[in-house]
Amino acid sequence: MGKKFLAVDLSRMGDEKALAIAAYGESVAAYRYIILSEKSRDTNLRNSFEEMAAEERGHRDRLQEILQRVAPHASFYLSAEDKLAVCVGPRLVDARDDARFDEAMRLVIASEKRTASFYRLFARYAKDDGVKVLFEELAAEGLEHVQRLRQLFRAAGKDIAEACPVQQLK
Repeated sequence: MGKKFLAVDLSRMGDEKALAIAAYGESVAAYRYIILSEKSRDTNLRNSFEEMAAEERGHRDRLQEILQRVAPHASFYLSAEDKLAVCVGPRLVDARDDARFDEAMRLVIASEKRTASFYRLFARYAKDDGVKVLFEELAAEGLEHVQRLRQLFRAAGKDIAEACPVQQLK
């Protein structure tokens, strides 16, 4: 989990590329929440993860709609560095037992923090007002997801040690 992110200079990144990176991150998040919901034995966790997966798919769809408006013919290759701007760990999380489930939760929380940070930082450079507003909104929602995940983790009787306190993201 210790790879450094944001090796890319966001001030030089266009709105189109930032939207493509963001849509990738939201797709990965939705996929991870689906996996967590399928592996959850607890009904509350399962339902919460299903709701979060639906929210992430909605975010992805909004991002793709704006990308279609801003750059209808855009097509991007996302490098590993681009993907690191919004994801921590592998795309596929393993949650088949308690230890792996705990690690998957840590990756999801870390990715939510990283994504929120990406949104907050890029919003400063967005040229399109719609992109700026959406990124600011998604940054706030990402931090809300972190809080929600922490509550779910605690409610399941788990404790989590996080590498990056949320206060650093504000």
